[in-house]
Amino acid sequence: MNVGSISYHIFICAAFCALYEYGAVFAEKLNVCVVRSPHTSKEIDRICPNLKLAPFQCVIAKDRFDCLRRLSTGEADMAALQAEDLVAASMYNEYDLLVTHELRLFYNVEQQFEMVVLVRQNIKNVGNVKGKRFCHPGFESSDTFTKALSMYFENWIIPKECNPKKTLLENRIESLSNFFEEACIAGPWIADAALDTQLKSKYKNLCALCDNAASCYTGDKYHGVEGAILCLTDNVGDIAWVRLDAALVYFKSVDVNKEDYSYLCPDGMTRPVKTENPCVWLKRPSSVILTRNTMAQRVVEIIDSKVNDRTQWKSKLQDLLMAYHTTLVKMETMDTPADYLRRYPGFLSANNRATCRPSRRVRWCVSSNLEDRKCRWLREASLVYGIDPAISCNLESSRASCLEAIRDQRADIFVSIPEERLQVSKKGLKPILHVTSNKKNDLDRIVAIVKKDSPYKSLKDLKGAKACFTKYESIGWNAFVTIMRNISNWGCSDINAVGNFFGDSCVPGLPITDKNVPHNLYSLCHQDENAADDIKTMSCLKSGRADVVFVNLKNVQKEINILEEGSSNVTNKQYKILCMDKTLNEKDEACSLTWTTLAAVVAHENITDLRRTEIYSMLLSMDEFFGASYPGFTPAFSLYGTYDDNRNVIFPVSIMTQVIGMI
Repeated sequence: MNVGSISYHIFICAAFCALYEYGAVFAEKLNVCVVRSPHTSKEIDRICPNLKLAPFQCVIAKDRFDCLRRLSTGEADMAALQAEDLVAASMYNEYDLLVTHELRLFYNVEQQFEMVVLVRQNIKNVGNVKGKRFCHPGFESSDTFTKALSMYFENWIIPKECNPKKTLLENRIESLSNFFEEACIAGPWIADAALDTQLKSKYKNLCALCDNAASCYTGDKYHGVEGAILCLTDNVGDIAWVRLDAALVYFKSVDVNKEDYSYLCPDGMTRPVKTENPCVWLKRPSSVILTRNTMAQRVVEIIDSKVNDRTQWKSKLQDLLMAYHTTLVKMETMDTPADYLRRYPGFLSANNRATCRPSRRVRWCVSSNLEDRKCRWLREASLVYGIDPAISCNLESSRASCLEAIRDQRADIFVSIPEERLQVSKKGLKPILHVTSNKKNDLDRIVAIVKKDSPYKSLKDLKGAKACFTKYESIGWNAFVTIMRNISNWGCSDINAVGNFFGDSCVPGLPITDKNVPHNLYSLCHQDENAADDIKTMSCLKSGRADVVFVNLKNVQKEINILEEGSSNVTNKQYKILCMDKTLNEKDEACSLTWTTLAAVVAHENITDLRRTEIYSMLLSMDEFFGASYPGFTPAFSLYGTYDDNRNVIFPVSIMTQVIGMI
């Protein structure tokens, strides 16, 4: 064997030994929780399926709180989380979680940003603040600048107002209006434009300093962090709540006299702006790597390892963990979330807000353990993102029990589905909000379908026909009964009236043990009839078993190739939608028995306008932060869609975006 061959074999042996050593050190793979979103999906799909030689594998989650849950149950070993997520984690010390690394924007800068109070020279101490002019960056929140951080300074200096005749938001606004002579708080105060306009008209002094006081909107010169600094340095305001990094950049790049400005400190005194030691009110931590206690040391070893691996798995790990360029910095000591957050002055106290007495909390009724778990995580997510009022989760044994709890005022709200509309009405409850899709095609359109060549021209013609419903007291059943009561003289009993109207039929879910239930209403049913299934109900008509079916058009369109054109035009060679009047055609909305939203938030019929507005504001904020659209690269929590791989948990699953809307 020549020297070249010996060298080659030595190289192969060295490479094999290195790979063996790599495999020995990282024999068991770490489960890395990554959140799928429109911003991260491309990297997840590129990296996660190709990790055969890497010491980790992907656990794909729906949101960051999902990663937190998976860490707590042991399904995941590590995840990249934000500071607000740690606030929630700090409430559950029994999970034994540790912070191992920070994801810093700059290696030597621990925090993501710091908040300071800038004042003009006419303010010498905190006692001079009342009655002055205030420059605020705005009420709207982002994934990093939450309501809790936005309110920190005002909560420090202004006593909390709890006027029971005003919403929590208006209490906040009124407090600011009474404390400061004038202010500029540009941008939306609430996401509902009508309510926003009402509040700004009532508390005009909080827009008086804005460049356009009449509009006071997002595009204003003095809106945002930079705008608040301009508001101060243009001699419009006396005091400003701003980020330190923005202030330092401004004073460095703009020719202003620093002698005219000071920092107002938490101790009540001031400090010159030209100082190299500004006084900071709060610090927001960077994002971190959070791990299970038992896996923390292995996480550190893997992230800090020096293995020379051609698969470049370390860079892949960084690509998965970091949505933008950051640096992984190992903690000198690994802390619990609570201990870690205590390193950052003001942050934990900003998230521990005082509450009003009596409590304004909203008692949200849920009907299963799964719903209760989701509700409790929603409660924690809402708290750390500053959403008011807080919710409490009231667990009942069934959906019917929740409706009774609302009626008896043991709970405040419940998310009811369209099939429960009749029960909501019978119990005297009041739909106050609805959950719907942002596309009309996602609305439930309940229709009566017959074969194209059938002799039936209108609903009245169905006398004696064979019918199939999805379920007793389903939306289709309730809609048909309501319509027929309005156009004909029916008896007191809906069941008997429908039994007298139709011939042999199938209505799954009837109380057939009741001897008064007409036999013909279940004579067509198969023994294994699947209630509430539109496609199986449609098979009654397709097979010729029935003459008419009452179904959700959206659910059977593909099954029978019915195409909708425009708003409601329906064309098909085999089937047609039956109208209430034979003079109508299938384009008319009167050919729909009813339109329904995905769900309705119901409350007691005596709910006040103030309470309704407060609940609406709360749900609107939840939708803004946790809905289909959300601030940041990954969602903190998912209000809609599946939960722990289960559908229809609290909110029904829709293909498209869901939105909260006021009725």
